[in-house]
Amino acid sequence: MSIAKKSVRAVAWVAIAQATQLLIQFTLLSVLTHLLTPNDFGLLAMTLVFKNFLIIFGDFGLTAAVIQKKNITDYQLSSIFWINVLVGLVLTLVLSSLAFPIAAFYRESRLMPTTITLSTVFLIISLGFVQNALLIKSLDFKRLAFIKITTLTFSGGLAIFLAYQGFGPWSLVFQILSNQFLETILLWTRSSWRPLFVFRWNEVRELVGFGSHLIGFSFINYFIRNFDDLLIGKFLGMQRLGFYNLAYRLLLFPLENLTNVIAQVAFPAFSQIQDDKKMISEAYTKAARFIACMAFPIMMGLFIIAPEFIETFLGPQWQRSVFLVQILSVAGLVESIGSLNGTIYKARGRTEIQFRMGLIFSILYFSAFIIGLRWDIEGVAFGYALTSLLVTYPSMIVVFKLIDLDFTHFLRQLRNIFLASLFMSVVLFCVKYFLKNAMAIDNVLLLALLFWVGVAIYVPSLGWMDRNLYKEFFQLIRVLK
Repeated sequence: MSIAKKSVRAVAWVAIAQATQLLIQFTLLSVLTHLLTPNDFGLLAMTLVFKNFLIIFGDFGLTAAVIQKKNITDYQLSSIFWINVLVGLVLTLVLSSLAFPIAAFYRESRLMPTTITLSTVFLIISLGFVQNALLIKSLDFKRLAFIKITTLTFSGGLAIFLAYQGFGPWSLVFQILSNQFLETILLWTRSSWRPLFVFRWNEVRELVGFGSHLIGFSFINYFIRNFDDLLIGKFLGMQRLGFYNLAYRLLLFPLENLTNVIAQVAFPAFSQIQDDKKMISEAYTKAARFIACMAFPIMMGLFIIAPEFIETFLGPQWQRSVFLVQILSVAGLVESIGSLNGTIYKARGRTEIQFRMGLIFSILYFSAFIIGLRWDIEGVAFGYALTSLLVTYPSMIVVFKLIDLDFTHFLRQLRNIFLASLFMSVVLFCVKYFLKNAMAIDNVLLLALLFWVGVAIYVPSLGWMDRNLYKEFFQLIRVLK
C-alpha cells in the first residue's frame, strides 16, 4: 500500500477517534462542571502545571526519534525502553518530593496528597512509550483509536461516579491515573513488540542529539503554555484560575481534537518522505487547507455563540469565562494555521532550529502574560492572543524555508476558506441578534438553529469560493475505498 493511501486511512481513523473523544470529553466536562466547583478545577490545574512540566522529560525525545528514523534496530528500541522506565521512576520521585514546596507556594495544603498521587503517572506511561511510537510509525491509527476511546470512556465514567459521590478534585485526579494505566495495558496487548533485557548506549547515542533539541523546545513550549496558569494561580487565586483554565480547555477542544487529526499522521508520513522537499511542501499545504476548513468556522462560530453556549452547557456560574473564550478563539484560529510546523522540524531532523525559535518566542509570551496580569485574567488572555498573532509570520517563514514553500502562495490557499468562515460568522451574528431580540428564544433552541444555519451558510459558500478543496476531499474519499 502506498504512503498516500496509508496516510489517508490513518487520517480517517484519527478523525473517528478524535470526533468520538470530542463528544465524550464535552459530555464529561458538561457533567463534571455541574458536579464540581471552579475551585476543584483550579486545584487540579495548580498540580498539573508541575506535572505537565516534568512529563516533558519523560522520554528524552527518544520516542519521537523512533518515528523519525527510517531504520531502527531492536537493540535501539530496547535501550530506549529501559531509559524511559528509569526516567519515569526518577520523575515520580521528583514530583513526590516537590509536593510540600508546591503546596507552600500556593498556600494550599490539599495539593500535597493530590501531587503525590499524580506523580505515579510518570512510571505508568513510561512503560508504553515505545509501543505507542511503533504504532504511530507504522501508521496503525486504527489500533490507537480503539485504545484512546476505550480509556477515555472508562476513566470519564469513573470521574463522574467519584464526583457524584462527593470526592471533589480527587475525581479528576483518578480520571487521569485510570486513563494512563488502562492505556498502557492496552498498548502492550495491541503491540507485538517486547523489550529485550539489554541496554547498549552506543545504540542510542546517535538519537540523543535529535531528542535533546526536541526536549529543549518542549521545555520552552511548556512554559509558554503554562506560565499564564502559574501567574494566575499565584497572584489572582484559585477561582480565577478555574475560569481561565476552563476557557483555555474549551479552546483546545476543537484545536486539538480536530486540527490534530491531520497533525498526528503528518509526522510519521512526512518522515517517510523527508528527503523530497517538493512532495512535503505539497502535502503540508494540502493538510493545512483541510485543517483550516475545520478550524476557521469553529473558532469564528465559537466567538459568536460563546455566551449562550457557556450558560446552557456549563451553567451561569461560569459566565466570566465567556469573554475569555472569545479572546482565546482568536488565538485558536491563528494557531491552527501553524499546527503542522512542529512536524516539519521533526520530519526534516531540524529540531535545533525549532528550539531556537521557541526560545525567542518565549520572551514575547512571558512579557505579554506579565503585563496582562495587571488587567486580571482578561488581560492575560488578551496578551496571549496578541502574541500568537505577532509570531505567526516569522514562525512560518522559517518552516517554509525548510521545504521550499512560498508564503504568499500558502496564504492564497487559505484565503477563500477564511472568507467563507467570516461570511458565516457575520450571518450567525445577525440571526442570533434577531432571534434573541425579536422572539426571546430559548438558548437550547437558539444554539441548535445557529448550528444548522452555520452549516447551511458555510458549506455552499466554501464550495462556491474554493471548488478545488471539495475536489481534493472527494479524491481522498475515493482512496479510502
